[in-house]
Amino acid sequence: MFFSVLFSAIPVIILLFLVFLNDDLSLYSKVGIAGFCFVWLLAVAASVREKFVFHVRTLSNLIEAIRTEDYSMRGSRIRDPGELAELYQQINTLTTQLKEVREEEFELSNLLERIVNQINVAIVACDNEGNIRLANRLAKKLLDKPSEKLVDKKLQDTVLQGLLSEDGSQLIDFEFPGATGRWQVNQQQYRHHGKPGKIIFITDLKQVLSEEEISAWQRLIRVIAHEVNNSLTPIISICQTLGDHLDMLESTPESADSKEGLAVIEERAKGLRDFISVYARIAKLPEPQKINFSVFELLQKVKRFFVNESVEILDSSADFKMFGDPVHLEQVLINLIKNALEASGSDAYPVEISCQSKGGLVEFVVTDSGKGISNPANLFVPFYTTKDKGAGIGLTLSRQIAAKHGGQLLLENRAEGSGAVARLQIPITVS
Repeated sequence: MFFSVLFSAIPVIILLFLVFLNDDLSLYSKVGIAGFCFVWLLAVAASVREKFVFHVRTLSNLIEAIRTEDYSMRGSRIRDPGELAELYQQINTLTTQLKEVREEEFELSNLLERIVNQINVAIVACDNEGNIRLANRLAKKLLDKPSEKLVDKKLQDTVLQGLLSEDGSQLIDFEFPGATGRWQVNQQQYRHHGKPGKIIFITDLKQVLSEEEISAWQRLIRVIAHEVNNSLTPIISICQTLGDHLDMLESTPESADSKEGLAVIEERAKGLRDFISVYARIAKLPEPQKINFSVFELLQKVKRFFVNESVEILDSSADFKMFGDPVHLEQVLINLIKNALEASGSDAYPVEISCQSKGGLVEFVVTDSGKGISNPANLFVPFYTTKDKGAGIGLTLSRQIAAKHGGQLLLENRAEGSGAVARLQIPITVS
């Protein structure tokens, strides 16, 4: 482009040279022609300078946009081919590639953030100066602080500073602001922009042990159910056969007693078989069929189940969606409300249900005004019950359902007054 402008000045220069070689022209004519040519050359120089400054400014703006990660700007196409057009094309290509890289990094960052917030391990990352740079959902819950109050805060100003050891891993019993239990604390080094940092992982061992405990109970129940059913089936069959034979014999007081005894054995064997089949449900809980559904509609379904009972939903206007199996979660809420109603008895205070979304979790809270929990250590032990006609599997099944949703079921006595509080916490994750 610049050369085309310069080439347009060549005829003027040649004309000026020929004029000065021509002796037939007067001095005034030569001076006039020379002045015209000089003005022409000045105009050409000004045009060249204007175009040069324009392209320098354009290139400067493009480079500044790249430096500030603004990839929306592009250099305009140049009609004349050449090095400048190729330079613009290279900058445009670089801008497009950097934009694609940034979009990929953004998508990857979002994916990693979702993964970090969903795993059941508290994660805190800090830089070499001890400033917290990242805290996932579980870490915020343990420290009982929102993200904006954790990020950029000094690690030494939190309870985490006293947990760190030189060997990088330890088991501790500790009371965090948001939870109490037995924890495994691991720390690892990482580098960011060439500078060292530290990542802290805090694992709730109680949850890990609970999962192992559930697995052990399931294996035990499967073995018991298999062995007992193998024995009960022939016992029931033999009782029926012997009873049929006694019916064909002459009736005597002895045969009547024998027949009555066989009937009792058969009845108890069938009862034991049904009893075992109920407990076998613990070992055969189907996988949840998770969908996006309305929490408001779930609460209304549960409320209709207790239409004649003293049950009150505190916030019936809350309407948001969550990801899970509505049938399974409905069953858990029904179990918790039935337990609460039985605990409250004829108390005048209704069983209260509330629900809220916070920190990536949906928390259902069922509160009663009964006598409270007398033996919390055995709450989730299969077959354990304090009810006269209880089976001892309701809370166990409920906790399993919560675990299969990546959540947890917590039961505790009320802080004020009599009664208990059940908290069902499920990740809200909407796909």
